[in-house]
Amino acid sequence: MRIHRIAGIAFLAAWVSVHPVSGQESASRPTATAEQTAALPRPVLEPLAGDGMQVTVHRLANGLTVYLSPNHERPRITAWIGVRAGGKQDPEDSTGMAHYLEHMLFKGTRRLGTLDFEKEKAHLDKITELYEKLFSVQAPEERKKIYKEIDAESLQAGRYEVLNEIDKLYKSVGFSDLNAFTDWETTVYIADIPANRLELWARVESERFKTPVFRAFQPELETVYEEKNRSMDNAERILNEALESKVYKNHPYGQRTILGSIEHLKNPSLAKMYAFFDAYYRPNNMAAVLAGDFDPKEVLPLLEKYFGALEPKDLPAAGAWTLPPPSGVERAEVRYEAEEKVVIAWPTVAAGYPDADTLRVMDMLVDNAAAGILNLYLNQDQKVKSSGSYPEMRNDAGAWYMWANPKEGQTLEEAEALLMEVAAKLKAGDFSDEDIKAVVTNFEVNDKKRLESNESRAQLLMDSFVSFEEWPYTAAHLERLRAVTKEEVLLAAAKYLGDNRVTVYRRKGKPEVPSIAKPEFTTLDIDPARESELFKEIVNMPAVPIEPKWLKKGLDYQVEEMAWGKLYAVKNPMNDLFSLDFDFERGRKHERNLCAAFSLLNLSGAGAMSAEDFKKALYRLGSSMSAGCGEDSSSVHVEGLDAHLEETLGLMRQRFESPNVAPGTLEKLIQVQIGEHKDNKADVRYIRRALGEWAQRGKKSGVLSELSDAELRALKEEDLKSLIRDVWNWRRRAGYVGARGTDAAAGLLKGSGKKYLETPAHEPMRYEKPQKDNVIFVHRDMVQSLVGLFAADEIFKAENQVDYRFYSSYMGGDMSSVIWQEIRESRALAYSAGGGYSEGEYEPDENKVAAGLGCQADKTLEATGLLAHLIKKLPPSSERFQATRKSIEQRYRAEPIEFRSIPGTVIAWEKWGLDGDPRPRNMQKAVNYALPQLQDFARRFENQPLTIYILGNRERVGLDGIKTLGELREIPVDELFPY
Repeated sequence: MRIHRIAGIAFLAAWVSVHPVSGQESASRPTATAEQTAALPRPVLEPLAGDGMQVTVHRLANGLTVYLSPNHERPRITAWIGVRAGGKQDPEDSTGMAHYLEHMLFKGTRRLGTLDFEKEKAHLDKITELYEKLFSVQAPEERKKIYKEIDAESLQAGRYEVLNEIDKLYKSVGFSDLNAFTDWETTVYIADIPANRLELWARVESERFKTPVFRAFQPELETVYEEKNRSMDNAERILNEALESKVYKNHPYGQRTILGSIEHLKNPSLAKMYAFFDAYYRPNNMAAVLAGDFDPKEVLPLLEKYFGALEPKDLPAAGAWTLPPPSGVERAEVRYEAEEKVVIAWPTVAAGYPDADTLRVMDMLVDNAAAGILNLYLNQDQKVKSSGSYPEMRNDAGAWYMWANPKEGQTLEEAEALLMEVAAKLKAGDFSDEDIKAVVTNFEVNDKKRLESNESRAQLLMDSFVSFEEWPYTAAHLERLRAVTKEEVLLAAAKYLGDNRVTVYRRKGKPEVPSIAKPEFTTLDIDPARESELFKEIVNMPAVPIEPKWLKKGLDYQVEEMAWGKLYAVKNPMNDLFSLDFDFERGRKHERNLCAAFSLLNLSGAGAMSAEDFKKALYRLGSSMSAGCGEDSSSVHVEGLDAHLEETLGLMRQRFESPNVAPGTLEKLIQVQIGEHKDNKADVRYIRRALGEWAQRGKKSGVLSELSDAELRALKEEDLKSLIRDVWNWRRRAGYVGARGTDAAAGLLKGSGKKYLETPAHEPMRYEKPQKDNVIFVHRDMVQSLVGLFAADEIFKAENQVDYRFYSSYMGGDMSSVIWQEIRESRALAYSAGGGYSEGEYEPDENKVAAGLGCQADKTLEATGLLAHLIKKLPPSSERFQATRKSIEQRYRAEPIEFRSIPGTVIAWEKWGLDGDPRPRNMQKAVNYALPQLQDFARRFENQPLTIYILGNRERVGLDGIKTLGELREIPVDELFPY
């Protein structure tokens, strides 16, 4: 099969004429040619019939595509700007370019992020020249010399730079979720904005994409190194790279990574980055997606006013690859200290091909997380530890994957054979027309869920643009899915799931873990008082204030006293989906085997129904049910179509009252969970969690409270079933969101006249309190170090909630906060860094201050030392504080609580001892809050002993240096676990 893409950059010689930091801005309003807009979706000026998202599609004169989906539920707008340029378009000799560029487009423009661009520009141009020189030099000493020159020029440029000014500006006016991501086909820039700040967003974003300046490149380069290091410590990425290298031969999907190769990361080119931007970041290759509270008629002139100034351009010519299929079964293996895994991949089709919809239905027949062939044959019967499937349909090619984690005592080969049995069942037609109908019902449920989320709407719209789909085609996907037949699924399975496939094993073992040596550079000076002239102008743009919406009992929610506890009911204004959550203040601390009982419940049927029949019945209704258990509490969640509420609740009750457990189920469950215990002690994420629990709570760690292997082996089925039946005899809270009124919901949930078991007294949370700073270290052979620290503080006090919020926002709330700026932006010591103040869950619980970061191992001492210093000594800045105060006020005004979250929020307030919504009084305090108050609050940590905990490689970290941070204790991994 021949496939095409937009070619890489091959015109660096022309860079001087297109360099975005020089030249004059065009005064005319540009218009795209017919050829430049040929690959763009056709406008849809009125919403399609039956489109719940009410989408319209527009095109500005310069070719920019605009998608609009109004949703007036909250006064906020999700705003995405996407470019059809991702990892696939990277130059052959500069992989990772699209991702680099994503980072650099947060650095400002000629007028934003600088005090004097003309003076700064001389140094930026010199830095660009030096990186071009570095690109062609291999000798270490010569490279070191060039880095010194870059460092000197960076310091000179830094005298004029205002770092992260875009984020500071957005924070000041109440934006949230400022982010970006790079994929194979696209790069997308994201913000969640108050509805009254759309013009400000349009002005800043159009400026950002018209005249970007890639300043502070060296520290951002270090950040990308850190991201690459994280990827090399990620077991899933390691496996997927090996897998895709065989699935997508001769294609960027498989022959490079989005983050780029280490060699290319060490040899960046700013000139090539500007050339990449100039080639692809053109309005006829971009889309603006807005979903939220706006009037489409007012939006379009606004977007034309600002984005209409962007210049269209002919895009680079298309290239092509030949993508050969696997020849028979092609195999590969990787090693990592994590649970073992096997993945099988069959090449299928690219997005938009005729079989794509059939393949989506096929995938859901196999794995819908509930009642698919794989779910029932492998997971329900516990033939493996876990398994699943998923389709991947990119613009140029696609594949269908099945995977499994073998259970204890099982080989990867045995797990692979079981996956092939699932494929055989599929191809033999081990599913019915009713199963297909159930799949479509659940697709319909997911479409209705999407209406509730502006982000989900934006994702679908951007996917449509990036996939070169017309909106009517995207919007009609349910119609196409409804038309899929069993015969078509069987034909697709026979056609694609043949002998030509790729199989990759991840075996336990030590991987090779290279790292990128960090070049030395001088810390950039970050002065929070700096502000560009454009910042001052834009931040003062007028906007009609949004009046805050507080929750009122009896209006926004109802509370009904029930025989068994309290019911919190909220009307669903969006669709006919219900959600029902039962909250029990009982966990394994109170009922030692409760979590094991809930695990067995999730594998049980109901009454005469087997587990398989129960799960199929629930899935065919479009409903789902899950039960969860923790240390102090447990919960049951049920959701689905409101028309099926009675039937769903009937199935749920029957499952609890009469759990049907197939012979051997508990024995297999015990075997699987004992195997999981071994995997937990090799899983970086779980070790980090266990280390944090151990550091903060010692012998009362939540992980140490889990059942041991011996306790698991002693479990008895009848005891667990008895415990399951007892659950509905406990007092509880329930949160209902749906179309029914409170009385109707209460009628469905009414209990009997019996006496319900009272909730046990809450045991207040208490943290470890060392006498002096101390460090707990756990060794793991890895590229990065994962660092956390904390100190216990006061019991929760409602009157101090504003202190808590200001501290968290000022110190670690976003990219303009203290921790991010000082650790990542100024010094590039970590990829991830954050922190803040954490309230207890209940009124008598202790609060804590906590922070964490992930960094390259050789930066651990410096990064951790700085993090601890910042916690102990809050650096005051009136400018940063003003931005924080404005942000908090605007978020009170423009972030009402979403209707699905109301019951849980009200319950959380009650656990704090609050009667009703505390936000009105907190906002009143916030608008008058002053920097000295924040400083006074933060002084409590100056002499507070900190506990620092580190997971990393002792040789790379250097424990002698770590000892300077506090009294060092190195403990073995086994001490963190009860098994």
